[in-house]
Amino acid sequence: MGESVLERMNLILERKKVRDLKRAYGSRNNSEAVRTAVDEGLAIRGIQTALRRLRERGTLEDVFNRAPARRTKRK
Repeated sequence: MGESVLERMNLILERKKVRDLKRAYGSRNNSEAVRTAVDEGLAIRGIQTALRRLRERGTLEDVFNRAPARRTKRK
């Protein structure tokens, strides 16, 4: 992957949620907790996309019937 560049940003966040994130991830500070949560959210999104693509190809079978029904392709 490419080089990671940090940028200072001004965000409005709920103090309790950031504190909960910090505890959950064992982060040293609020910034580290938020960066970890963003990374995790992006990773989950990537996994969901990959699984959806596999399912659309027909190479992944949902044996527990937990995935939403297949969407029909637009023409």
